[in-house]
Formats: sequence, structure tokens, C-alpha cells
Amino acid sequence: MNTIKQYYAIAWIGMSAAVFTACSKSDDEPVTPVDPPGEEVVTGVYTVSDLAADTSATSSGAATTLYYSLARNQVVPASQVQTNNWDIAFTGIYNSSVYVNNGQSQYSPGYGGPGRGAIALAMYADIEAQYYDAAGHRLASIPVRTLFDQAFDRVTTAVADDAFNGYPSVELDYFLGTGDGWAWYDFYGVLYPGRADKAHVAYALPRPLIVRTAKGNYAKVVIYSLYKGAPVDPDRSHKPGYISFKYAIQQDGSRNLDIR
Repeated sequence: MNTIKQYYAIAWIGMSAAVFTACSKSDDEPVTPVDPPGEEVVTGVYTVSDLAADTSATSSGAATTLYYSLARNQVVPASQVQTNNWDIAFTGIYNSSVYVNNGQSQYSPGYGGPGRGAIALAMYADIEAQYYDAAGHRLASIPVRTLFDQAFDRVTTAVADDAFNGYPSVELDYFLGTGDGWAWYDFYGVLYPGRADKAHVAYALPRPLIVRTAKGNYAKVVIYSLYKGAPVDPDRSHKPGYISFKYAIQQDGSRNLDIR
């Protein structure tokens, strides 16, 4: 059965206020964006590659939060956290926790602001069966990249408002009290016994996020990787803090996400 997962998490929350960037002056040093806010994008599909988040983050604590506007396809500075200028935020270990901008939720970074955001996780049984051990809540194999695009294309309509999560985030899969998540964290390196470079590695899963934006429009997001170059099978030699994802946004207010 195909499911849209409602996600009620009791997880540690590490959110820091800082200024973030989408580009870097060197391979590893992000710089603060200076451009004024851009125009909103039109309804369409957009790809973001190697977005620089907290590139100095480690597995020992929460990364510095990155705020992103799907409506404008750009990074938003933390000084605007209580506005509706951003739609999703990446925080937690390696920026792996994805939060939405909801001014009514005390757990959202946008609490107290005008944001109307919500989030849900889409999972498809036939796709899950190709890579995931549901009984053990772990990977059975590394999911191939084509599965991500298949799952993304399957999301053709945003869920009803009462089907969004009661919690404003989707986290790592079954990690520190969470439920179904968009990525699986191999704490001990169990997929590759004996390889120290495969411990503390996050693997993206082909599970799209359905998002209601801060202004009440709808989008779908599939995240490919948290590592530079978006490797399919990452290890500790790959630099974390570089987020690659694809999203489609509907700007006419409808729930239609069958966007090509």
C-alpha cells in the first residue's frame, strides 16, 4: 500500500541562528549572500546541487541551520526566521532534519511568525520493497538514483491539510525517537562491517516530502544527498554539508503537483 506518512516525532532539536549561503568562495568556505531577495519563481521543477549548508558540521552535534525559500529558489538569512520568506530549514546532524515555517507550531523555527508551512512524507510500497528492510527499519541495499525520480513523479497532488504531519519536520529514519524519515543514518556502519569510513553516514531515501509553503502554496521535494557531489554510496571521505535536491512548486494555489 502506498502511504503518506504523518510524522509525530519526539526528537532532540538543535537550532542555531546564523547567516547561511548557497555558494562558496572556495570548495569548503561558504560566504554570506549579499543579493537582495529575488523574484518568486514560476510553477515548475527546479534542481539544487551542492547547496552549502554547515560544511564544518560533525556527527557529534547539530549543524547550523540553513533556511531556504522554495518560492524564490534561494537561501534566506537567519535574521528573517520569523517572516514568511523561507519555506524549509535544514538542521540537526549534517543538516538532516527538515523543518517547515509554521508560526503556530512551537517546534518550528518560524514560531511566532506568519508562516503557514506543513510537511508530509510520501512512501510507495513497491519502491520501498526494492531497497528497505521494513521489519528492521534499515536499508537492505543502497537505493539507486532512478528510484528517487520515480517516487518524485508519483506525487501528483498535495495531501489534504489534515493529512500533513502534526509535527513541523521530517527527520532521519527511526533515529533518536523518530519514525519514518527521508534518510537513514548508519551510526555503527552496519551496512559495511569492518569499514570505519562507513560509520556515521547518512543515506538519502527515495521518499519525497510534500510541503505547504510559508505562504500556503504547495511543493514536493526529493533530497538526493547531504554530501558534496551527491554520491549514491557515500562514506566519511565525502564532505558533508552540501545538500542536493529537486523540487516542484505550484504557484497558483492549487494542490496540483503533476508538474513537469
